[in-house]
Order: sequence, then structure tokens, then C-alpha cells
Amino acid sequence: MDARTTADHPLAEALRLLPRAPHGRAAVTRHALPLIVPACHRLSEDGRTVLLRVPGDALESGRLIDGTVVAYETNSRDAGEELHPWGVQLIGTAHALVPSPAERAAFPPLPAGRHYLRLTPTLATVVRN
Repeated sequence: MDARTTADHPLAEALRLLPRAPHGRAAVTRHALPLIVPACHRLSEDGRTVLLRVPGDALESGRLIDGTVVAYETNSRDAGEELHPWGVQLIGTAHALVPSPAERAAFPPLPAGRHYLRLTPTLATVVRN
């Protein structure tokens, strides 16, 4: 994809790059204050939404951010790619999710106490250095 195409379609380019990194950071609000939490992500099967898994101890409940605007960021460093740096930021509405067995299996196994969210991005930024 050339630079012009990337600039014209940042959301498509961001969703294309996203699977290259296994994790990133979600910016949420908790009691009206900003909070950055680590998160794992996977693209949904349709490729239009992003499934996020965040630590349960970071949020009292996934319902606290249900329906709120969330920003999610990952980059080439998270992907282990140092030669051609890139960064992706998605902004959209997140909804609490009870993942299907297939959605849960898409993430690495971890102990209980995690919250799952479905992020529907409407804005994206892709930065290449």
C-alpha cells in the first residue's frame, strides 16, 4: 500500500497493521479520570471491530466503560519490528463483551479476572517513521 493510499484510508491501514502486534494500551476513563491499561487485542472475524482483553484489576468492572469512547494504541515495538517503525491509534466506542468460546480461545490463556471489550473504531491514525 503506498503512502497516498494509507493517508486516504487510515482506518483500513490501521486494521491491517494491528494483528502484527499482540498487545497495546487502552485509554479509558474511570470515575471521569483518564486511565491507561495494558490490553491484548484480536480483530473480530469480520475484521471491522477489535476485541480487547484488559486486566480485571485495572477496571472495577468492564461495564464501567460500556458504551464509552476508548482509544487504543499499539506500535512496531510491541510487534518486535524495529527496522520500519509504525504506530496505530484507534478511537471508537467500546462495549462490554461476554466472548464466545472461539473469541476467548483467540487470546493466550490467562487466569480469570479479565474483562473483554468490543471496540468499534471510527477514527484511526497511522504513523510511520
